[in-house]
Amino acid sequence: MTHDWQALTNDFVDLLLAGQEAPAIERTRSALEQGASPQDFFQFVITPALEEIGRRFEELEIFLPELAISGETVQAISETVINPALAIASQEQSRQGTVVLGTVQGDLHDIGKNMVGLMLSVHGFKVIDLGTNVPPAEIVQRAEKEGADIIAMSALLMTCLPYMKDVLDRLVALGLRSKYAVIIGGAPTSPEVARAFGADAYGASAAEAVRISRELMAARRQAVA
Repeated sequence: MTHDWQALTNDFVDLLLAGQEAPAIERTRSALEQGASPQDFFQFVITPALEEIGRRFEELEIFLPELAISGETVQAISETVINPALAIASQEQSRQGTVVLGTVQGDLHDIGKNMVGLMLSVHGFKVIDLGTNVPPAEIVQRAEKEGADIIAMSALLMTCLPYMKDVLDRLVALGLRSKYAVIIGGAPTSPEVARAFGADAYGASAAEAVRISRELMAARRQAVA
């Protein structure tokens, strides 16, 4: 069945901004029942809807409460419909890799982190979300415990950037740096910060985090081959 992605996206912008979880979940379930894959639905509806909401936030057409409720609504859609559909689909797909994800110590912001986690999950990555305010030692320990391929860290506060560098310094001190690819993201980060800290990459958006993670995993597989 052919889907009118643009019409769905326009509808979902309104549903997300209003926090209308039940109608949004029902529309998502209906689209999947009519043949849309969870990956396509996320790529062609949820992602552009979130990009439009992000644009409105940046241009001060909406404010933090609307941004937060949009993220919470997407989380509900994912937990109720997308993730169960992905669990079924993943039985037929090989995992892209394992990502340990968290907002670093001192920072409680999670909207961007949650979007990255959702996007990575939709595109075949196993995501271990550690939540917010995660100490550097815990990030390293969980990466070891989970057999992670990638460590992804987020921060919104400039004052929390040193904790990102602490994670990288710990990996070096423990002789583990080459074991993991490390991605950083969030408002105070940049390609320059990533290079200064010794991270492998900087991601400016959830979609970019997926692209970068795929490239890093492809490079790791090629190095092993």
